[in-house]
Amino acid sequence: MRGGKRDGAGRKLGGVNKMSKKAREEAAKTGELPHEYLLRISRGEEIDGYKPTFTERMDAAKAAAPYFAPRLSTTDVNARVRGELSAAEMTDEELLAVAQQGR
Repeated sequence: MRGGKRDGAGRKLGGVNKMSKKAREEAAKTGELPHEYLLRISRGEEIDGYKPTFTERMDAAKAAAPYFAPRLSTTDVNARVRGELSAAEMTDEELLAVAQQGR
């Protein structure tokens, strides 16, 4: 098996997925913002006589989500290493280790 960087691998710079490209084209026609267009698709609204399929609606909802809700923050790995987590953030094994240290 080959590892590491390979020439030509991955998405090309500036490449966009089909749904984003379609959303931009439609937004340019109407002056509508991309996230507004995606929201219309996710609601299943008919656009230019076309009713989006369930799969297209789900894809549009996924694409629109970052405009409406921020991503959840990730766990601070360094805090885990330093032992600065609250009891609610610790695994059962970590809690057991802390309890055994206190004996």
